[in-house]
Amino acid sequence: MSSDAFASGVAAVATVPNRAGSSPETINLSALDALIGYNIHVIDLLIYQLFYERFTAHSMTPGIFSTLLAIKTNPGIRQGALADALMIQRSNMTILVNRLIRMGYVAKRGAKGDNRGVVLSLTGAGDKALRRVRGKMAAHERQLAAGLSTEERKACLALLQKLAKRLRAVPRRGGNGRATPK
Repeated sequence: MSSDAFASGVAAVATVPNRAGSSPETINLSALDALIGYNIHVIDLLIYQLFYERFTAHSMTPGIFSTLLAIKTNPGIRQGALADALMIQRSNMTILVNRLIRMGYVAKRGAKGDNRGVVLSLTGAGDKALRRVRGKMAAHERQLAAGLSTEERKACLALLQKLAKRLRAVPRRGGNGRATPK
C-alpha cells in the first residue's frame, strides 16, 4: 500500500483527555483510519462495550452467548469442533464449558466411540438464558446497524463474511490464531 493510500482518507481525529485531566488533546488518526484492520478493531471494541452495557445484568458475555447459541443450534456438538468453529483455543473452551456447566446452562457427556471426545448440549436453564436475552440481542443488533439502510446492512454483513471466510482459509497452527510459518 502506498503512503498516499494512508493520507487519502478522511482526516480522522480523536479527542481524549490528557493524563493531567486538563484540556483534552486532539489526535489525528487518519493514518490508522485508512486501515481496514484498525477500523474493524475500533468497531469490535465499541460493540463489546455496548454488549457489556446491555448484558452485564444477565451475566452474559459475548463468549457465553455465542457458545450457548452455537450449542443450541448444534446439539451434541463435539467440544473440540465448537472450539475450532468459534476460534477459541481448546484449553480456553474447556474453561468456558466448565463455567457453563457450573451455571447449569450446558451438559456434557462422552462421545460415543471416542474415549477422549466430549459432546455438548444445552440444558433447560441454558435455553431459558438465551430466551431471556433474545429481545435485548435483537435491540443490540438494531443499534449496531442504526444509520444503515437495509441494503447497506446486507452489504456490510456480506463483506464482513467474505473477509472472514478468506481469512479463516489462511493456515493456522494449533488453533492459536497464528499463521503457520513457511
